[in-house]
Amino acid sequence: MRTSLLMAGLLWAAGAQAALRWPSEMTKVFTAQAPAANDDDDEDDAKPAPNKPATPSDAPKKGDAVVTAPAPAATGSSADAQKLVSGAPLYNPNVAVHIVEAKQFSDSKQREVVIYPATVQVNGKFTQHAGSAMAVLWHLHENFALKAWGQYNWYASESSFNEELVKKLRASATPATSLLWTWGALGGVEVTPLYGKFAWYENTLAHFSFVISGGAGAGATRLQLLPADPANGVAARFGQTAPRFLGSLGAGFRLQLGERFAIRLEVTDVVYTARVDRVNGCDGASLKAMNETTKPLNTLADRLNPGCQYQAFQDPDTGNSLVTELNIAKKFVEEGSSDVLNNVGFYAGFSVIF
Repeated sequence: MRTSLLMAGLLWAAGAQAALRWPSEMTKVFTAQAPAANDDDDEDDAKPAPNKPATPSDAPKKGDAVVTAPAPAATGSSADAQKLVSGAPLYNPNVAVHIVEAKQFSDSKQREVVIYPATVQVNGKFTQHAGSAMAVLWHLHENFALKAWGQYNWYASESSFNEELVKKLRASATPATSLLWTWGALGGVEVTPLYGKFAWYENTLAHFSFVISGGAGAGATRLQLLPADPANGVAARFGQTAPRFLGSLGAGFRLQLGERFAIRLEVTDVVYTARVDRVNGCDGASLKAMNETTKPLNTLADRLNPGCQYQAFQDPDTGNSLVTELNIAKKFVEEGSSDVLNNVGFYAGFSVIF
């Protein structure tokens, strides 16, 4: 009995001592793990974090305070890789992004000089033309410009198809249909309904625009009277006709590289009326008089119409009349043919903007 009472006393003393120590030691643990302010749900705080079950090694030991270590700082390269610029990961080495932005170079109030070293007719059935052209533009607004341009066709001749008709079938296109355009000057406007940009060798952006132009003016025309004879060293002979009204309508692309230079590729249709009523300024009556006389043509000056260039029908060496050419010119005028011609040409050139 005495032994039992002694054991009960020792157990009671041990329990009291543990009860005295428990508040201070456990306070250390729960102070380090204190929940956020105004959080009264102790049971939820005591639960382990999701997907990270508590283990005996993770549990706080007696007498140790629980300290939460801060997350490691991101390195400079990884931070840049995660950074977004205008919503795009530009700093990511595995991503190449071109951001849509405003046009880099404005055309408003700019002047542009365009040189077309080569212009080639692409619809030459009865005629063939090749030449050079130059244009000057004043951009009043971003999408609208005034345009003045001129063209000289250093090659203007009947097509090989028409010459083959003459040699083999003794037939040819009507004089008006085969009328040749030698030069012209036009004025008009140019509009830019569409423009954009694309990547040029990955690191450069090229600006392009779709342009439409139109204009009107005047130009000179001529007729081929005799074809060339290379075997005998004889060049083709032509007769000048009256200046004609010209109209133009074109479209193409303008590729701007940098602030000052651009490349242009365009297709332009030049329309002109064709009516053969005079050759070298001489009408039908004058051509008939010159064709019937055996005297030098200068003796007929008072019988010819004003503006008739009779010298064009004279041999410069002998002064004799060129009967063959006179007959052909007279025949062309007597036919009185007329037509509306479309000279569709491809224009390739470059321009300087300032």
